[in-house]
Amino acid sequence: MAEEKVTVEQLPSGKWACFLHLAGHDEPINLGREFKSDEQAENWLNVSESVTAIEMMIRKHKK
Repeated sequence: MAEEKVTVEQLPSGKWACFLHLAGHDEPINLGREFKSDEQAENWLNVSESVTAIEMMIRKHKK
């Protein structure tokens, strides 16, 4: 398995969010943004803001 993976999942509120899955962590890490549709969440993964959020979470949780 890759060391990290990002998925788009629906929240209980009905909105969508991106989650980072790290090896050694049981729970996925919410990247902090919510979207009205899964398509919007997928599109966010193609912008530099998402890359920055992912890199920050990896550094934060790999201490």
